[in-house]
Amino acid sequence: MRFLFGHEIIDHITDLNKGSVVSILDESRYESILFLNALLSKSPVKAVIITPNELKTSLQQEIVEFERITTATEVNLFVSKIRESMNNEGVIIHNYLHYLLLKEEESQVLKMIEFWINKIGKSGMVEFIILTKGTFPSFEKKLNSLLNGYVEINIKPGMRNQYSLRIFRICKPEYHGEEFVYTFDRNRLLVKWGDEFTESLPKESEEEIKKKIEFLKNNIFGIKIERVVNKPLPSMNVFDKWLYAQATDMPLSYIYFLYPEKIDEFLRKIAIWNIRGLVSIKTVTPTIPDKRLNLRLRNKIAMKIPTPIALFFLKKRGNTVPFEVYNMIRKASAFYISTRSSEEEKEGLDEVEQYFQEYAARETALKTLLENKESPLTRFDLKDLPKVLSLSLFYGYRLKPKVYEREKGKWIIDIEKCFICKNIRSDKPVCGLLVGTILGGCAVTFKEKFTVREIECKAKGEQSCKFLLELVEKSSQM
Repeated sequence: MRFLFGHEIIDHITDLNKGSVVSILDESRYESILFLNALLSKSPVKAVIITPNELKTSLQQEIVEFERITTATEVNLFVSKIRESMNNEGVIIHNYLHYLLLKEEESQVLKMIEFWINKIGKSGMVEFIILTKGTFPSFEKKLNSLLNGYVEINIKPGMRNQYSLRIFRICKPEYHGEEFVYTFDRNRLLVKWGDEFTESLPKESEEEIKKKIEFLKNNIFGIKIERVVNKPLPSMNVFDKWLYAQATDMPLSYIYFLYPEKIDEFLRKIAIWNIRGLVSIKTVTPTIPDKRLNLRLRNKIAMKIPTPIALFFLKKRGNTVPFEVYNMIRKASAFYISTRSSEEEKEGLDEVEQYFQEYAARETALKTLLENKESPLTRFDLKDLPKVLSLSLFYGYRLKPKVYEREKGKWIIDIEKCFICKNIRSDKPVCGLLVGTILGGCAVTFKEKFTVREIECKAKGEQSCKFLLELVEKSSQM
């Protein structure tokens, strides 16, 4: 009989029967616990996690004491009692194999698991064995060949609070080994399906979405997006919530000017939101922008001269927030958040702060273009990227970075006097605030997709704060 988790996306992907034993391989065992906790916390199925240490989870826990229990036989007796107490119905998560393998021969542990497979094969149980990938390579290989299937979980590098999932054998054939990206929102498991993170299968057809996108593209300068009042929002990841709040009640053309490199992605989201009744599309008098794409002569000259002179030449003066005031506000906000939010909510708020900083940088870049009589469609040449970034950071923060191309499509932004990490000591970079500024300014001026990450930080004791800016791909133009 098929086992269902009660999660539309996961149940659609998996093909898992009751009586199955499955391994979950991850990077630290923590990722598996997070995944299963979110997946099973609202499930009608009873779930128990057997663990050597108490965990932060809403699932029922049974502590196995390895000071007292030292052999596979003793573990088997302990687990059997738990199965009996559950009437052989539900889910058991085994989070202790790494301890047992340090005390017992691998062959004995495999015999124990083989016994379990035969014992629960006709029961209503589903059992998950958590193991850190690569820690016991020989055992891991034999285990995966023995079980009904296995799952691999990885942290997505450079992506905050995002993970990837691959399922083998216990899924529909078309999903075997396919990567599914997922995240969490208040203990809800949201899987990336199409272009959005969700826990529900889409109700609209792809053809319907494409028609709506085509309409939006053809009328991009004559449409305003408005939110539907009193319509409850479905589960969304942090970025989609932020985008919904920012993009609604705004002309579609302005979204295009602010996010030229992401417009295809945004149009798809807006089309889906409209079909689902979350936003309405209002036709307004079209405002056609100047379609001249080349820089005016005075602005071309500004790209060739020193930054302070260029700011004067462009009739701009440094517009900065005092360092002490800025840091005081950030510290006060951080303290307020820490007293009122869970760890997950705090991470989300950090993410939102970066989005707002990026949005502010995009607004500033667009406003500067218009004030200097350039078209919002103007695309700067990438050879001017060091100058544009120098102007942006000097104009916004009075920072004087050294910007140079390390190799084709990769630039280093080196900031020796960075106020963000002033008087801070940390074992990881802390100047993520500037990531949004760099990303937003570059996107509006160059109409390209970039990624940015801080690779060195003075808070870690290094000489300067360095950021790596990478060109992701050439953007297609509408």
